[in-house]
Amino acid sequence: MTRRTHTEEAIVMNLKRKKRGTLGVCAVLLAAAITCSQSPLEKGTVCLRLGDYEGAIRFFSRALSDDPGNYGARLGMGKALLQRAADNAGDTISWRDACMHLEAAQTLYPGEALNPHLSQAWSERARQLLDKKDTIAALEALTRAIGYAPRSAEPLNAAGIIYFRKGELEKSKIIFAKALSLDSTNAPVLFNLGMAAWSTGAFEEARDYWLRCLKLTPADETALYWFARAEKKKRDASEKHPNTASKTGRQK
Repeated sequence: MTRRTHTEEAIVMNLKRKKRGTLGVCAVLLAAAITCSQSPLEKGTVCLRLGDYEGAIRFFSRALSDDPGNYGARLGMGKALLQRAADNAGDTISWRDACMHLEAAQTLYPGEALNPHLSQAWSERARQLLDKKDTIAALEALTRAIGYAPRSAEPLNAAGIIYFRKGELEKSKIIFAKALSLDSTNAPVLFNLGMAAWSTGAFEEARDYWLRCLKLTPADETALYWFARAEKKKRDASEKHPNTASKTGRQK
């Protein structure tokens, strides 16, 4: 077997490097060609998945310019505009346009598939209205949100917060309890139920809710603070009335 000289080895390695470099360039060109061949709808979907809602809006707009009845572009535009509205407090124009596109998509394909998105849109509207201290309009928006997603705990929780802030504690407890019946592991709902119970003097009930909340979110410092207050309240009551535990049957 003939051995290669150092010069021959260097020539062979150089050829291999060139081949690899050519393959790399081809791969880049192929990827670029694939990207260029994507439709505006596909590009918008990629942008939306990556969190680039401005890019998504741009591409979905092109898709709708070509085909106003494009369901995917209407849905994607609605989602992207909702993200923009959520990131920009008070952006009512993006919210309004999001609703328009989502409702148009639902018109194209009637049914309940888009109800969660429409519920999210009205919940976002309620948040905007709350920022403006317009609680009545916010409750109306949440009513729309609940109508679209009656099995969702989120709009109910938001409505409960509004009634709690208005001082209607018993009503807020009823609404929070309804939300908890839909999602028993919803930590914010458990925390809010604890606050409502505490405000009505049901300290041990509040403690139990906060304990359940902390089991789900152990790092929640606010829940930990209120749970500690409830624990102290319970210890103080036990020291004042040492026989209470045996009477209530909660000593074990």
